Parts: sequence; structure tokens; C-alpha cells
Amino acid sequence: MDNETLLFLLKGGHLNMPDRIARGAWPHAPLSFGAVANYLATVLEQNEGWFPYQWEPHRPGQVVREGGTIERQENHRYVYRRAGAHPVSPTTLTRFVETVLSNAHDAAVHYMKWDLGLPGDLDGWKVVE
Repeated sequence: MDNETLLFLLKGGHLNMPDRIARGAWPHAPLSFGAVANYLATVLEQNEGWFPYQWEPHRPGQVVREGGTIERQENHRYVYRRAGAHPVSPTTLTRFVETVLSNAHDAAVHYMKWDLGLPGDLDGWKVVE
């Protein structure tokens, strides 16, 4: 898989079958969790700010933006933040997690585990140990 497609998927993107075929991404072999984590760590190290989007604190009355994001604050400080909404009320914040990690690789693995549920399925691609 090319890096552009992988980055798109790591940001939560979805590719339908015609797009996969057009990108030469079908059929596809399983992806290595370690290789994907190493790639994402490289992206995080080169990134000056946020991945996959800039964190915005929840404002009461607005829909909770669920999911996590990583902020690179320094070379050895990455902050992962994740919010969750109440299952009945999408405007009610019920979970907020903030985790400080000391390197890009640990931040990548943390994001992949808690946001993408990897190893496992990444938009139809199998990510294996």
C-alpha cells in the first residue's frame, strides 16, 4: 500500500471498491502492525502540530467530536486526547482521556489501539501482529 493511502486510512478515511482498484490497492495483503506503527511514528515526528486533526475542547450544547487526536508538543512529549459522548445524548460529554507519551512510536501505537482498534480491521485491510 502506498503511503498516501495508508495515511488517509489512519486518519479515519474510507475507500470504496472502485477507489481501491483505481489506486492499485486491491487485492491486498495483510499489513504488519509494526510497519504501520513505524510509518505513523515517522508522520508524527515530522508533524509540527496535530494528528489527525486539531483538538477542540467540547463546548456544552454542541455535539461531542468523538475520537482521539495526538498533539506533538516537543520531540519527547506527545499528548493523546480522546472524547466520548453519552449514548443517548450526543451533546453530553461522558468521557475525556488525556495521556502523555514520551515518543512518537508509543503515541502511534496508543492511537492505533484506542482509536482504530488495531491490530484488526482498517477499512477492510487486515492489520496483523
